[in-house]
Amino acid sequence: MELIHLRILLALKQRGTLNAAAEELHLTQSALSHQMKNLEQRLKVVLWRKQGRTLVLTQAGRYLSEVAESVIATVTSAEQHLNLLAVGKTGQLTIGIDCHACYEWFRTILQPYLQAWPDLAIEVTSRYRFNAFEAIRQYKLDAVLTSDPLFNGGLHYQPLFDFELVLIVAKTHQFAGLGEIEPADLQQETILTYPVARERLDMFRKVLQPAGIEAFAHVTVEETDIMLLLAASQRGVCLLPDWLLADQAKHPDVVSLRFKNLPLTKTMYLATRHEDVQLDYIQWLIGHAARTSATVRPVA
Repeated sequence: MELIHLRILLALKQRGTLNAAAEELHLTQSALSHQMKNLEQRLKVVLWRKQGRTLVLTQAGRYLSEVAESVIATVTSAEQHLNLLAVGKTGQLTIGIDCHACYEWFRTILQPYLQAWPDLAIEVTSRYRFNAFEAIRQYKLDAVLTSDPLFNGGLHYQPLFDFELVLIVAKTHQFAGLGEIEPADLQQETILTYPVARERLDMFRKVLQPAGIEAFAHVTVEETDIMLLLAASQRGVCLLPDWLLADQAKHPDVVSLRFKNLPLTKTMYLATRHEDVQLDYIQWLIGHAARTSATVRPVA
């Protein structure tokens, strides 16, 4: 049985005559009759009988026409969905988050993204944080937000915006009024970081280790909000993206500092498979990130 047979039966049921069904399907009457006679011979059943100028479906014909309604509706829906997929209008986007602070930025654009793409199934996960790039190649993820790209040619990295890492301390901290400090100033400080291996932490690999400095203590914290609260209470200091303090009114008890002669500028990237870059919902995300990048910059 082929799809054309089901389309013919459905057209006959809906239109009632051989001529009308043939016109709807852009077939000749003889071609339509030939198709159905061959099907009846193979199935060994009679699907319709003539009754005057109309065709009446037999019990077998009525049963198969009901099957046809369901199958044709499913196929039509699938075709429409695939057409939308082909032009990037719908689908599923699973985004991996490669850094803890990336969540804070992505939250700022998630609502407008969901509103702009109501038919797009979106999942945000950190499940593959330590092997996110391999997960994209294996189609477990579709994209990854990261500030630590691996430029090996395997993936496309689209820069979204630049940002700076800053040292965050309590407003009452002895460093608060300095503006700039030296890495050596941290020797008596408790360092607050996310629970990540040292070799992946910018505080250690870019600030302390190059200067040969070991901090007084190191405390790991899961949540950014808790880390900022601990810093505000002088329980430690932390190195975080400057956008976290873009709205100073939300964090009145902390201030940011820079390290003298030590620029800590980074870039946020969206990593995708090369063949997915031009999908409309990927391009919209890239464009929206560029349009809203000013909202993640701290007020001077």
